[in-house]
Amino acid sequence: MSFERENRYLVLKNKDIERYLTEEQHDALQRMRLQIEAGRIEDHREIRDFVVIESDWPEYERVWQMIEHRAKQLKETRRQDQDLE
Repeated sequence: MSFERENRYLVLKNKDIERYLTEEQHDALQRMRLQIEAGRIEDHREIRDFVVIESDWPEYERVWQMIEHRAKQLKETRRQDQDLE
């Protein structure tokens, strides 16, 4: 099975939020973010930080290659662990 890129996260650039949303929309978005964070805390899950690399950055494809390499290594490790069981 080959590596497939997944669209797992919703990323909104702060500059775009300020430019394209009304103040009411911005406030609603902030409330949703806070609600999600509160839910994660209630579920004893950490609040995460992320690194975002825009598709027009020169590092973009290289980072995808790094993630693919990591995913393949993890899959191989899991397979080896199953073989030991």
